Amino acid sequence: MKKEWVKPEIRFTTDPDIILGCLYEVYGQEKKAVLAGKNIRHTMIFPFLRMLANNAEGDIRDLETLHQRLWKIYEKEPEKQVFVQQSQKILAAVRKGEDGG
Repeated sequence: MKKEWVKPEIRFTTDPDIILGCLYEVYGQEKKAVLAGKNIRHTMIFPFLRMLANNAEGDIRDLETLHQRLWKIYEKEPEKQVFVQQSQKILAAVRKGEDGG
């Protein structure tokens, strides 16, 4: 008899700060791929962008645009904490609908 998989009812959410911290680290690992113009769907970056979108109360559909904006911050800010703080501001603006993200 084959067991049927049942999806858990409890939904886990991760703090956006943690996701952004991980994304910062992934950007460091995927820097060559991003600079070479590789599609983000084929990198480790994409799952973290999806987590941010799923975590947002607003509606984030354009992950490519979100990635471009976060990447610009990454290039300007060498420190992880500054990257997370600046990225939080972008996410807040996107959630409020102020930024077509």
